[in-house]
Amino acid sequence: MSEMLQLSPPLFKQKIELSLEERAQLNTIIDLLIPSDKDFPPPSSLQLIDELLHHLLPRSGRKTPLLLSEKRLRSALKELNLSAGGDFCEASSEKQQNLLRYLEQRDPAFFQSLWTLVNHSYYTLLASRLHSRLA
Repeated sequence: MSEMLQLSPPLFKQKIELSLEERAQLNTIIDLLIPSDKDFPPPSSLQLIDELLHHLLPRSGRKTPLLLSEKRLRSALKELNLSAGGDFCEASSEKQQNLLRYLEQRDPAFFQSLWTLVNHSYYTLLASRLHSRLA
């Protein structure tokens, strides 16, 4: 009885891996969520996906947001592809916008979480790059 069962700390996933198609689709979505202009580059040009996915990883002492997780993100990407006739990236810009509006209406909590994380990641990354240029 002197030996006690010792629980090891939970193992957390180190990185979320997306396929090239999933990355392209997510880049398209984030570019639609934050349109570029003459002062702000498109989010896809900043390699924003890795920053965004980093926030979806479970961490010790912090749970993964229930509204936005790797599983829910992949499910949404698949659903958008199906709704676009097989490939969201090949759909017209108008159809892509309509599909994102439909996703927002159908699952507003998920959409708001995604939109918030995309915006947070984009402006945090822009600010850090601007700060490093000024330093």
